[in-house]
Amino acid sequence: MKRKLNLLVALAAVPLFLLVTHDGWAQGWTAKAQEALVKAMAEMALSPGDPRLLALTNAGFGQIGSQSTEAFWDIAGKETGCSPGARSLLPVHTSVQEPLWCALYRKDTGKMVFFKWTGDGFGQQVIDASPEKILSPEGWKAASAGLIGKNLFSVVSISLTWAINPPWTLLLASTFHDHLCPGLNAGYIFAEYLMDRLPLGPGEQYVTVTAPGKCPADALQVLFNTTGGKGGGYVMAIGNDLLANYSKGAVQPSIVAMKVNRKSDACEGMVLGFDWDKVMADTGIKREHLFSKEGPSDPWFWISRVKASAELAKMPRERLLGYAVELKRFSGKAGLADKVASGDPYAVVWNQ
Repeated sequence: MKRKLNLLVALAAVPLFLLVTHDGWAQGWTAKAQEALVKAMAEMALSPGDPRLLALTNAGFGQIGSQSTEAFWDIAGKETGCSPGARSLLPVHTSVQEPLWCALYRKDTGKMVFFKWTGDGFGQQVIDASPEKILSPEGWKAASAGLIGKNLFSVVSISLTWAINPPWTLLLASTFHDHLCPGLNAGYIFAEYLMDRLPLGPGEQYVTVTAPGKCPADALQVLFNTTGGKGGGYVMAIGNDLLANYSKGAVQPSIVAMKVNRKSDACEGMVLGFDWDKVMADTGIKREHLFSKEGPSDPWFWISRVKASAELAKMPRERLLGYAVELKRFSGKAGLADKVASGDPYAVVWNQ
C-alpha cells in the first residue's frame, strides 16, 4: 500500500514539475523581451505612444525555441504605447519556424532599431532607415549585412509606406504578405477597381484567379476573404508565351475576377492587367532596376520596389484606378467560374 502511495505521489509531481519549468522558461524570454524593448525605446528617444513611432513584429508567428510568442504583443504595447487601433503596432506574417523579431521605426528621423531572438537572448541592430540613406545601394548593402538580414525588405517597405499614412486595407494586406511591393499595390488597385466597376449585389461573391500566381493574389484574398480553402481565390502558373496571346499592347493579363451568384446561376467577370509602363513613368522607377537582370542580388531590385510602393500609396484612388487595364468582359452561368479556375483561365474566357 505504501509503495502504491509513493507511486501516485511521484506521478502527480511530474506535471507540476513540467509546469514550473515551462513557466520559468516563459518568464525568462518575456523578461528578456521587455529588456530589449526598453533598450530599443531608449535608442529611439521617444515617449511611449508618440505618433512618430511604429512597432513591427512577427510575434504570434515567430517563436522562441518551441514557445509561441503572442505574449509579446502585450509587452510591446506596454513599453512602446503603440497599438493596432492606432495603426502603430503591426503584426507581420512570417513562418512559425522563424524566431521572434521586432523593429521600431521613427518616421521623422528614419531611425530604426531591429532586435531578434538569437538563441539565448536578443541581438540588436541600429539602422539609418531614412529614405536618402537606406534607398541607396551602399545603405541597403550595409544594413542587410547586419542582424536584420533578409527581413530588411519587409521592415523597410512597410515602415516607409506607413510613414505616409496609406489606406488601412493596403497596410493590412502588406502585413499578411510580409512586405509592400508594387505587385501587392496592383492587387489593392484591382480590388478597388472591382468594387467600382464590378460591384457585388445581394447573394453574389467574388471569385478570383491570379495567373501567373504572384503578389496581387495576396491582396485580393485579404481584402475579399477569397481564399483557396473556401473556393474564392486561385493561383495558376502560366508562361509569357501564352500571356502574349491575351495581351493588349504591353499590358499582360494578371487576374480573372468574377462575381458569382450560385442561387441565380449567374457569373459576370473581367480580365484585368496592370500597366507597368505607366507606373514606371509616373513614379520615376527605372525598368532596369525594377526588373533587374541580377535579380535579388542587386540592391536596386529591392530599392525600386520600396520606392514604387510608397509612391503608389500616396496617390488618390481615382488616379490608381488608371493603372488597372480591362482586357475583356464576359458572362455566363455560375459554373463558368469553376471552368475558369481549372485550366488556362484566359483560354476559357476568350473561347466563350
